[in-house]
Amino acid sequence: MVIINTQGIVLKSVTYKENDLILTIFSRKLGKISAIARGAKKSKSSLLSSSQIFAYSNFTLKREGNMYRVTQSEIIKSFYNLSYNFDAFSYATYILKLIDNFMIDNQPNNRLFVLLAQSLYLFSEENIDMQYVTLCFELKFLDYIGFRPIVNTCVSCYNSDFKNPVFNIYEGGILCEKCSSNFEHNLRLNITTVKLMDYILKHDLLSCSKAKVSKYLINELSKILKIYINEYLGKTNEKSLNVLKSLNK
Repeated sequence: MVIINTQGIVLKSVTYKENDLILTIFSRKLGKISAIARGAKKSKSSLLSSSQIFAYSNFTLKREGNMYRVTQSEIIKSFYNLSYNFDAFSYATYILKLIDNFMIDNQPNNRLFVLLAQSLYLFSEENIDMQYVTLCFELKFLDYIGFRPIVNTCVSCYNSDFKNPVFNIYEGGILCEKCSSNFEHNLRLNITTVKLMDYILKHDLLSCSKAKVSKYLINELSKILKIYINEYLGKTNEKSLNVLKSLNK
C-alpha cells in the first residue's frame, strides 16, 4: 500500500456516481494525476472544499490501481473568489486547461507547479493585468516543458547585438537583420518586445507582474505566442481561446 502526502491544485472535478468526484490534480510530487474523492459531494464531507476547481491543498493519497484515492486533505488556498469574476475565472480556466491538455501524467514539474500557484494568486488580486499575467504564464510554460523560444541571441549566427530582429516560429526564436534574409515566414516585432520576452524568461512571475507594459507590446507578444503555441503544441481548447479573444477585445 503506497500512501503519499503532497501539495496539489485541482485542474478538473467530475462527478462520479452520486457523491463521489474524480479529480485531476496537478501535484508537486507526482505531477498530473487522477484521484477519486469518495463522498466529496456531501455537504459535511471533509474533502468538499479541497475538491473544487482551483483548490490548492495538502493531499494524502493512497494508490489504487491506475489512480489514487484522496484519504485526507487540508485546504491551503481555495481561490474560490475566482468564480465570482468572469475575467479572472476565464483566464484561470485557460491556464488550467493548458496544463491538463499538454502535461503528461505522472511527470513532476516543480517550477510549473509554483508558476501555476503564483498565477492563481495574481488572478485573485485586484488591479492586475490578467492578459499580461497569462502571457507570462504561457511563455514560462513553454520554457518549463522544453519549448523555450530563443530571444537573447540570433538562432542562426548567435549574435546578441541586434537592432531590427524578426521572430521565426519554425527556427524557434529571434533572427538578426543579417540572417533574416536567409529564412522565410519571419514575423516582425519591436525590439522592446524581444527584451520583454527575455525579461519574463529570466524573472519569476511575481516580479514580472509588477512591470508596467504597454498595450502595444502586450498585443504583439500575444500574437507571437498564439502562433508559437499552435505550432509546437497543437491547437489548444478552442472555446477557451475564443473566450480570451473576446476578453482582450
